[in-house]
Amino acid sequence: MAERRPPAFRNLLAYQVSSTADALRRSAAMRMRREHDVSLAQVRTLALIDHLQPVRLRDVAADAGADKAQISRVVSSLVSRGYVTRRALVGDARSAHLELTQAGRDKVAGLFRTLQDRDRLLKAGFQPAEIEQLLSLLARVRKVADQLSLDEERLANGNSSAKAA
Repeated sequence: MAERRPPAFRNLLAYQVSSTADALRRSAAMRMRREHDVSLAQVRTLALIDHLQPVRLRDVAADAGADKAQISRVVSSLVSRGYVTRRALVGDARSAHLELTQAGRDKVAGLFRTLQDRDRLLKAGFQPAEIEQLLSLLARVRKVADQLSLDEERLANGNSSAKAA
């Protein structure tokens, strides 16, 4: 019987980076659920509110690069769990400021300790110079990926304009 080769896409840089990020996300999600009973979306939203507070929901969504409706559902779950409060904005009945409650601040502190522990465990397999090199290379990959996205948007917008004409 012939030896099976792995699919060609597994050699692609984008696949390697993406599958590594997926593995990191899966392990983080399992640990956050097990230790803190929160999802990664809730972790990110709590961290953003903590950093930006008081903040409007649309600003959290924009900073997260996520859909406002999705962030709204996450925030509603955090409000119902007592981690976040909504305070009406004077002069704008449609908006509210989001802020962490004391329980939310305590939760964020615990989450941060867990995230620091995960980071320590991840870095334990590397020398400090290797970590610096990896971070530098990842920044370069991100820069190229961002440029590819801009190029694709430009092409998509150019094609849309050409079709409309």
